[in-house]
Amino acid sequence: MPHRPLGQALACCCALAFVASGFLQETRSLSAAELAVLTPATWQEFAPAGKEVDAIYGDLVLRNDRLVAVVAQPLPTRNANMTVKNVGGCLIDFSARDKQNDQLGAFFPLGKAVNWRTVHTTPEFPNPEVRTSAKSVSVKFTAVLKENEVSAETTYTLADDADFLLVETRLLNTSEKLQKVTAKDETRTDGTGYLKGSTGKLTWFYERWWNAAYGIVDAEHTTQYPAGVKAVADLDPKPGANEYAVPVEGSVALTRRLYVADDLRKLQVLAAAKSGDSAETTIAVKDSLNKSVADAFVEVSVDKKLVTAGKTDARGMITLPRADGGELTVSSPAHQAKTLTLEKGALTTVVTLPAAGTVGATITNADEGPTPCKVQFRGTGDTKDPFFFDKSGEHAVGNLYYAHDGKFTLAIPPGNYDCTVSYGPEYDIVEQKLTVDSGSQATLTAKLVRSVQTPGFVSADFHSHSSPSGDNVSSQFGRVLNLLCEHVEYAPCTEHNRLSTYTPHLKRLGVEHLLGTCVGMELTSAPLPTSHFNAFPLKLHEHHQDGGGPVADPNPELQVAHLAMWDDRSAKLIQQNHPDIGWLFYDKDGDGKPDAGFFTNALPHIDVVEVHPPHEIFREPLLGKDKTENNTIFNWLQLLNQGHRIPGVVNTDAHYNIHGSGWLRIYFESPTDDPAKIKTDDVVHAAEHGHIVMTNGPYLEVRATTNDGKQETSDGPGGDLVAADRKVKLKIRVQCPNWLDVDRVQVFVNGRPLPKLNFTRKDNPDAFQDGVLKFDRELDFELEADAHIIVATIGDAHALGHVMGPEHAKDKPCAVSNPIYIDLDGKGFTPNKDTLGAPLPVKAKGSK
Repeated sequence: MPHRPLGQALACCCALAFVASGFLQETRSLSAAELAVLTPATWQEFAPAGKEVDAIYGDLVLRNDRLVAVVAQPLPTRNANMTVKNVGGCLIDFSARDKQNDQLGAFFPLGKAVNWRTVHTTPEFPNPEVRTSAKSVSVKFTAVLKENEVSAETTYTLADDADFLLVETRLLNTSEKLQKVTAKDETRTDGTGYLKGSTGKLTWFYERWWNAAYGIVDAEHTTQYPAGVKAVADLDPKPGANEYAVPVEGSVALTRRLYVADDLRKLQVLAAAKSGDSAETTIAVKDSLNKSVADAFVEVSVDKKLVTAGKTDARGMITLPRADGGELTVSSPAHQAKTLTLEKGALTTVVTLPAAGTVGATITNADEGPTPCKVQFRGTGDTKDPFFFDKSGEHAVGNLYYAHDGKFTLAIPPGNYDCTVSYGPEYDIVEQKLTVDSGSQATLTAKLVRSVQTPGFVSADFHSHSSPSGDNVSSQFGRVLNLLCEHVEYAPCTEHNRLSTYTPHLKRLGVEHLLGTCVGMELTSAPLPTSHFNAFPLKLHEHHQDGGGPVADPNPELQVAHLAMWDDRSAKLIQQNHPDIGWLFYDKDGDGKPDAGFFTNALPHIDVVEVHPPHEIFREPLLGKDKTENNTIFNWLQLLNQGHRIPGVVNTDAHYNIHGSGWLRIYFESPTDDPAKIKTDDVVHAAEHGHIVMTNGPYLEVRATTNDGKQETSDGPGGDLVAADRKVKLKIRVQCPNWLDVDRVQVFVNGRPLPKLNFTRKDNPDAFQDGVLKFDRELDFELEADAHIIVATIGDAHALGHVMGPEHAKDKPCAVSNPIYIDLDGKGFTPNKDTLGAPLPVKAKGSK
């Protein structure tokens, strides 16, 4: 069930104090600081924006005309995300008001282990839909640090004209003896581009890619003694030990000022204004054509230590705190970097960068209409690959551009490039050489042709992540662009431990008709090989804790059962993610000795299991340098032989946005080929029944025909057939676009590759073709007993190449079908219990 709003929850357990200096008003004052509880009535007006926003109903917003801050409601269950936990009473979102861009994980007063709760004061807790305003607003929380010995109070205060959030903490001695407390604030700033350092009393964190800088100015702590008691030297804290001595009936006060800006130099200017430090220097950045360079990254280092940084404005200008004699470096994704020494006393320094060029792209489909695509720019000769943005980005990331409609204009360093335009493995790529000159625009045009036909089957990725998951900082909008531009046609949203949705991003792009989706999640606990389960569809409760989703449990059996019963036992697909099959099914205690595993209670709820990478179906049971890693897809074949009909799937488990999606996918049987018409119930049904082919590129079609004694019937992966005469007719087709190829097709019967049903280009050249259709054969053979039949194809002498990025460039193109079950006597399929020449697996030595 979704968590209750703060007001309801506090009525049962505690009360909250709104402390306002000045007259509290129920109506908003434009010049006053404001305080509000986030509710359905206040959300649209008060909730901040930004990639890392974690606010939910019941959290508290303090804002003025400059800043907006969110402090999490003080509940023991309040987590910002999977990895930023126990945030009740902590600052979780913080942004400038005019350009809202939250990139903060959390600020934990006194550290992450403190459990902040609330204190009841006057006035009583108001209706949570009532907003208050005054010259300054405050929220105060309490915590017990040592039972009956030390407590703490933390107050967040925002004044109407303040450019900082004031955070004050008091340590209170509640005992009859001196108390020493060790405590240290902690700041969680996740990001792939964060720079960290300090300037005087200012500790700063600067995320250069996402234009967010956070700063904390710590004031000296003060010790307050009871009346008539003098300070004693041994009560002072140990230098640098974060230890505070709290006298009997006294307290220790800690004061910090928290700042936010869009770059480090602005942050430093805000903090310096309080100390009177105003020495400045101006950097002017232009290109060789005398045009201003906006958004150039400027950094100053002294003795190789970064002292300030920021980005130029629209005029190519930036004003920095003066650093005489420092080393100045100016860079831009579209220009070469330049480094020089700042002249002492210089008020202005002009930096000239080589002029950039631009690419104007128009990519269309075969009918000359708009199409999503991925465009890759690879430098040739002396030209380096461009780097537009880091891996957490959106349209432009790394050396790629993800275009949702095929049109874009992009600044790029001059040079020679090999350009590859792609749209997933059903489309031929277009490759062009492009020369980009300084100050000029090069034109890139291409028409993408769908060469691979997949009637009755739709591509999908059941496992993807972005920043709401808490273990990465990728833009979720960027994840949707990845999926869309790789021609994934169905993708549930499966963030770690949080229900979420891709729908707003698809609507923003106007492409709802191109990508089917639904709400889902990855319910995640430890250990990773046994306790990660995806589930969809689930019911989203927007702006509630975890989106209203279930809570993880360390016991996989309880966790998957809880997931199965969620939403009143609604129909859903439950997927076991990246398992160690030995540990999960045959070694419950992980001691390396066979036991019953988690079969008894977990197995009935698991609908599909991830078995990637698919090419390892051709490899030995144990993998790795020391042969200590279980081969997942081999172990899956063993499971099938034991009678456990769990369909296999492959997914990317993408976390970042440079070639994150697309390099693995499934094709599931669908009553429609139109993504806009896909029904999630049909997806669930197809997956549960194994109507799936797994691939990293090649499109594999498999269909078996048998005679049940009355008539011929046929079916594909996941199907059940009766072969009264033991004869099977197997139709196999393999298609590839112009950038993939295969040279082997192998039929597996009950998990064993039959030599007589192995076809290679070398030994069977007449079986293979060079066009889109690589293999098209009908095979006739007889079975000796009931059998499940799997077909796999691979390009042993081929690779995915650069289209799917350097990480997967050497992967062999491969596709594997799910099994077709053949029953000979019509009395039901009987598994043969064959373990394929290897013992049933136990926990791999390397699993954690």
